Amino acid sequence: MGAFILSNKMLRIIASIPFWKVTLLAFHLFWMPQSSNAESFPILPEVQVYHTLGTGGSNYSSGALGVAVHLFDEDGGPGRYMHFLSILVPSKTLGFDARIGNLKTASEGQGFEIGVHDQWVNPAGKGATLSLRRIDWKKMTEDSEENEKARSDLLHMGWSWSMDRQGFVVWLFGIDIANLKLPSKSIMELQLALGLRSAF
Repeated sequence: MGAFILSNKMLRIIASIPFWKVTLLAFHLFWMPQSSNAESFPILPEVQVYHTLGTGGSNYSSGALGVAVHLFDEDGGPGRYMHFLSILVPSKTLGFDARIGNLKTASEGQGFEIGVHDQWVNPAGKGATLSLRRIDWKKMTEDSEENEKARSDLLHMGWSWSMDRQGFVVWLFGIDIANLKLPSKSIMELQLALGLRSAF
């Protein structure tokens, strides 16, 4: 019971970290001297941008920024990383309102992602991710009235690949199982996401 309470407190602390602080941390790590390699437990910057559509009406774009920590390389297999990302969801994308379930957002969404990522060298760019995400919105809009906050807890399964050769970015495809806690109800939703991720 004590461990459960402690883990909840840690999740709240992570979720409260402002997006700009994670941005500064990632840029700092990116510009550090590249004296480390995969054998010395490096910390690498990671950037993601993607658009999400859900069976319950969700429709929004996201940006994620953080770090990936190299854990180990499997013999003849992929390298394994653990990543920590800060997520930002703008209230509008190209002039269109973001939607969570059947409601429009009246504020930006902010959250975090913690997960494990496997990355293959051959074929270049191939990767697979399993992670947990949490995104919070302070205000939602329903019938032209602003309502209370909303939350989305997601189990994320993602795959990445390169069309030709490994470069700075790779394609990212995701399937999410989302538990949406809206002001008036809670629903489960299946979400599909497509975007780009920085290559390792």
